[in-house]
Amino acid sequence: MMPSDAAAAEPLLLAGGPHARGLAQAALCPDMVPAVRHAVRHRLEETAPALADSEVRRFIAAQRDFTERHYPQIMAEIQGIAAGFGIAEAALFDYLHCSSASDLASLAEHAADGCTSFAVTTADGALLAKNRDYRPEHVPIQRVMRHADPDWNGRRILVLGSLGSPGNFSSGINSDGLAVSDTASRTTDMGVGFHRYFLLTWLLVNCASVAEALAAIRRITHTGSGLLVLADAMGAVAAVELGHRRVGVEHRAAGRIGRSNHFVLPDMAAANLDVADNTASRANSIRRFASLSPALEALAPTSGIDAVARVLATHDAAGRTGFCRHGGDDLSTTISGAIYDTAARRMVVALGNPCTAPWRRHAFDPAASAAAAQ
Repeated sequence: MMPSDAAAAEPLLLAGGPHARGLAQAALCPDMVPAVRHAVRHRLEETAPALADSEVRRFIAAQRDFTERHYPQIMAEIQGIAAGFGIAEAALFDYLHCSSASDLASLAEHAADGCTSFAVTTADGALLAKNRDYRPEHVPIQRVMRHADPDWNGRRILVLGSLGSPGNFSSGINSDGLAVSDTASRTTDMGVGFHRYFLLTWLLVNCASVAEALAAIRRITHTGSGLLVLADAMGAVAAVELGHRRVGVEHRAAGRIGRSNHFVLPDMAAANLDVADNTASRANSIRRFASLSPALEALAPTSGIDAVARVLATHDAAGRTGFCRHGGDDLSTTISGAIYDTAARRMVVALGNPCTAPWRRHAFDPAASAAAAQ
């Protein structure tokens, strides 16, 4: 099945203020409480050496203070999630900073996170796509979620993320047609600031376009680490490489852009973190990025959602590294593929490897989702 044939599906509806939306995750998925607790506990255990480091503890304490001052809404959502799943709120906050802790302590990651994301301008907007190469314990807790908060003045967000994590924990789109995804990138340029996981949500809640999002990103102090790919309903696309001291931006009013898992802009490349045990993962990221540009250039100007899905489903071939990963020599496993249509304000998602998993269509309104599937 191709995305153009995808059946309509309904996301989890998380409505209300941030604490209520956090609580709703467990209330709507009570059978997933053990799986979420396991995912959090497992991540904390494997990152324990970094989390015990005195510098990391100071960093996380400062992060809590920064986040409480600059984004209290995400803290309220985290508190609701923690209460719903029966997890200590401080432990959940640590969990959301495990990647940052590993970078600060130069700890070798136990599991290679990956992800490939790209955006392409279309005749009436843009398509943003992402393969989520992530931890296996997140396979059962992945969900598409639709958030609606009365303080957002009618704006809503539709995201693919994980139960136990707030807001946009991977990729998403808002009802104005702004879409954003992230990919991991280990860096030496770390410091106290806006965490990427929280920024993903903030941008969808507060911005309507790529231009607005980039202006905000340039004003904000970031923790560093990771990359963003953005697209909007006017067809603009961008890639952002997040450091603490500087931010790299590649922006096109129209075109094609993508990223794997390392900084590539000249001003940012020196901040890539090289850890001996991360060599194979970094080499794979470099090969995937080298394959991505020609794959995007090969797309016809009229390419639609099915052509984009075929890129996500690409496997290794002679002289080319693929983007759909199955563990083993791939180091990581693709646990989902998602494509966001900024003009239509909807998404299709394959929960599993996009080469085999069925695609499902989600929209902001049930009637729109059902109509699109007909």
